[in-house]
Amino acid sequence: MDHNHGAMQSTPWNVNLDCAVDWSVALGVPVVLLTVRHLFLSISRAIEDRRQGGQGHALLATVDSTEVETDELGVDIPTRSSKSSATTTKWSYSRIETWITNKASATLYLGSVVHLVAGATLLALIFLSILAVLLTSDVNLKLNSNRAGYLGLACIPFLFAFTGKNSIITLMTGISHHRINQVHRFLGLSLFVLISVHMGCMMKSWWPWKALLAQQLATPKVRYGLATYATLCLLVVTAAWPVRRYAYEAFVVSHSLFLVFLVLVGLHTPYAMRFTAAGIFFYVINVLTGWCVKSKMALAQATVFQDRLTRLRMDRSVAHAPGQHIYVCVPSMSLIQWHPFTISSSDQTSLTVHARAVGGFTKKLCRWPENTQRRVLLAGPYGESVQVGRSLDIQKVVFVAAGSGLAYIVPILMDFLQARRQSKASCGHVEIAWCVRDPDEVQWFQEELEMALDAAQGYLDTIEKEKEETGLIAPDGPETQLCLTIHYTRLAFEDHGSLEMPAPLHQHQGSSTSTSGTATLATSVAKKALNNVPFAGDNRVEWMQSRLDVGQYVQRQIEEIEGDRAVDIVGCGPALMLAQLHNAVAANESLTGCRVNLHTERFYM
Repeated sequence: MDHNHGAMQSTPWNVNLDCAVDWSVALGVPVVLLTVRHLFLSISRAIEDRRQGGQGHALLATVDSTEVETDELGVDIPTRSSKSSATTTKWSYSRIETWITNKASATLYLGSVVHLVAGATLLALIFLSILAVLLTSDVNLKLNSNRAGYLGLACIPFLFAFTGKNSIITLMTGISHHRINQVHRFLGLSLFVLISVHMGCMMKSWWPWKALLAQQLATPKVRYGLATYATLCLLVVTAAWPVRRYAYEAFVVSHSLFLVFLVLVGLHTPYAMRFTAAGIFFYVINVLTGWCVKSKMALAQATVFQDRLTRLRMDRSVAHAPGQHIYVCVPSMSLIQWHPFTISSSDQTSLTVHARAVGGFTKKLCRWPENTQRRVLLAGPYGESVQVGRSLDIQKVVFVAAGSGLAYIVPILMDFLQARRQSKASCGHVEIAWCVRDPDEVQWFQEELEMALDAAQGYLDTIEKEKEETGLIAPDGPETQLCLTIHYTRLAFEDHGSLEMPAPLHQHQGSSTSTSGTATLATSVAKKALNNVPFAGDNRVEWMQSRLDVGQYVQRQIEEIEGDRAVDIVGCGPALMLAQLHNAVAANESLTGCRVNLHTERFYM
């Protein structure tokens, strides 16, 4: 029987390798479990899609004793039957997973940089506890600081596996590359701390004896070790948030030093070879996976709104789904900067993204010359698609966005309205709450919102509406109750100065409207003064001069849902708004109440 534990002649088995193996198992088990979960869900979705595929476009008229009734808003909705495949029981796997996910999304907001998500923080504490036990159990680090070094080596394969936009882990587990990148940072910091403990304990044990210290520093092993640590320190410092935000090129260039790090750690100790070889293997796999997502070249034209937001329209069709994003590189600005932007176009014939001026690259986009085309490189799309309102038990769809976050909402909304028109979506009630600083910002998405409002009334675009008004065509498809509320906090209308919104624009749907001559005159004067204001006089849009209380708004939306029904909530905005959204859902989530399907996307202000 072989008791050599796979040792080689140059690297005999070391007792610390057992702890390194244990740490590798602790990191690998969640990957295996998530892979099994992803495979299970993929098979379940495939079976469900195949089952629904034979039903054609008759979702609203589903048999299995599903009847149609009218809700309080006058919208036809299907009642669920006991045989409906869309019904989710209280104690089903998906229901329990949704409950756990919503509860774990509760967020402690400590600033724009630090916000602790309950689930992620709990997982980090669990893994740090495991690491602390492996680091300190049955060992005196002053005498055996190699324990920390071996644990650090065990991080290397996973550090490379969880890297890049096209990680093999993403394909295996279905986790977005944003989450993958968070694990990559966690492992990088863990490696840095472990190597710091290893080197610090070594230096402390040598420091009292100057002759021994000089002798050790003269050896190639220690010199390579110090060079390895210096390289790692440089990688950690240049990967900090301020560097990534304000000196992205320095971050990209310095991160290529990982090759130097691998070479130096291999020269420092032969025990590193088995770990670095695994890391290089995973890195090569990720590179090969990236070849499946080939870069594309396109011509882009920009429209700049108030020097604060740029809309890029590319003459290249890229197959994408609602909620996905794409990486954009403008070679005339920078050859190494690739930035992610949500795809805000709903059609497949062209590609549109909106970029708010928050950093160096996006501020350069706002200086894009008008009527000038530039070549851009595109990579993607990335991210999972988001579809809402499909399940028969969905009673309402709620969208919450702030500023340019509406770019994430628009394609999901248009996809839902398209599905609604084709009778693939049963839900007929949509609420949209959009927060802007001043009403002028509504111009950023005025065209898209007008199209959505028309589509909700049975049209697909404004051209069809014009044809219908002239009697050329008739509207088709079921109407959707779409309520759009725009919250603004200050007035900055061009050429209007300080301006109060007219009362009719503030009125809630269903409230009485004055028919007196005075009110009519006031309304006409107000409309004339607000010619340049988006949606001025449009009774489909409600203006609110106030900040949106996200917590109360979401709580009110959830409370209106029946206990055996569900609500789809989609949010996109800054970290604070999303923290309030997640906290509201977590506080109101209950296994005995309605089901809340929450989809969020963060943008950086």
